[in-house]
Amino acid sequence: MQTELNWENFKAKVAEYTGTEPDEIKKDTNLYNDLGIDSLGLFSLGMFLIKTFGTQIPISSVARIETSYDMFTTLVEEGEPIEK
Repeated sequence: MQTELNWENFKAKVAEYTGTEPDEIKKDTNLYNDLGIDSLGLFSLGMFLIKTFGTQIPISSVARIETSYDMFTTLVEEGEPIEK
């Protein structure tokens, strides 16, 4: 069963993945500088979120993701349900 994609659930899942608290995930949290994620980590986080929320995004969209809110809005605005 997939999780509903909303900001609170998104924060909780990013926190779970990064080992932080959901309160530490703000809209301007930089995935690289604040959470210590590198490009491979961003890919891994993306795969985790895609599986969690059942939506995928175009690979071309990943290049512009820097903050947690960038990732959230990309999932919401460009995400397509994964076909089963």
